[in-house]
Amino acid sequence: MRNIASLNQKYCIPKQFNSNPSNVVLDTTLERHKFVQNYLNMKKTTFLLASIGLVMGMGFTSCKKEGCTDSTATNYNESATKDDGSCEYGPAGGTATAPQPFTPNFSGEYAALIAIKTITTTSTPIGPVDFEAGTAVAAFSTNSGSSFVGAGTVSVNSNNLTAQTNNSYVYQIGQSNPNGISFSSNVDWAGTGSTWNAFTTNTTQGFSAISDFSSGTVSTSSAYTINSGSVANADSILYGVYGPNGSKTIIVGGSNTSHTFTAAEMSTIGAGSGFVQVVGLNYDQQVIGAKDYWLINETVRTKSVTIN
Repeated sequence: MRNIASLNQKYCIPKQFNSNPSNVVLDTTLERHKFVQNYLNMKKTTFLLASIGLVMGMGFTSCKKEGCTDSTATNYNESATKDDGSCEYGPAGGTATAPQPFTPNFSGEYAALIAIKTITTTSTPIGPVDFEAGTAVAAFSTNSGSSFVGAGTVSVNSNNLTAQTNNSYVYQIGQSNPNGISFSSNVDWAGTGSTWNAFTTNTTQGFSAISDFSSGTVSTSSAYTINSGSVANADSILYGVYGPNGSKTIIVGGSNTSHTFTAAEMSTIGAGSGFVQVVGLNYDQQVIGAKDYWLINETVRTKSVTIN
């Protein structure tokens, strides 16, 4: 017979198993084998659990997702658990509302049929990127633009516009048609009639071409000049600057390639994120049934800017 004490040195059995070696004996070889085997199995289990805990600890540490954890940043990542110092912040101040299409008013009874090519330039890490889309607006007035009346179903190049609550009509750009209407030099209009009579008409005047322009530094404390660069085939040009607190626009002749807004004008638009815009306008006036129809083609180039 061998007691536990005699096995202690061979198998490194801890003291808690050897507290009373004189009274604990193993009577047979089989019993000694079972005792040692049970102890060795216990050591393996303890080591395995410790290893799993270490691996899980390392896994949880390495799986921390890095990113911007500041919810006030423009690139906040809600799934990030560790801030990597990549947070970016927009300019101080507010954000301007995107400019709406230019819709002029005329005297008397008139229809304003406006086809619009928009070019929006956005700054990106790889440089300026242009996005082009086509839309349209129509309005019919019997009182010099004080209010509008319905004209039934109104379409441009076979694309139906959506009637608004004020009886104007707008072509809606959506997910199914992110680029809107593709305009060429010919623009066809039609209305099925309602309060305003049914009509069909078209214009072949085409659209103006506006090259990319430099927006420069925009500040509320100094005068600001927009240089439009090259504008071709425009009857007139609209220059506009839009800030969080307001906007300034002016329409000049088609041969003018720049306009300066004074420091006093700039002081009212507010600092923050804004827009600078150059619009080439082409007018085709027609008379149908003793009423004026103004067919207007607009080329709109817009840039996002920071207003200091």
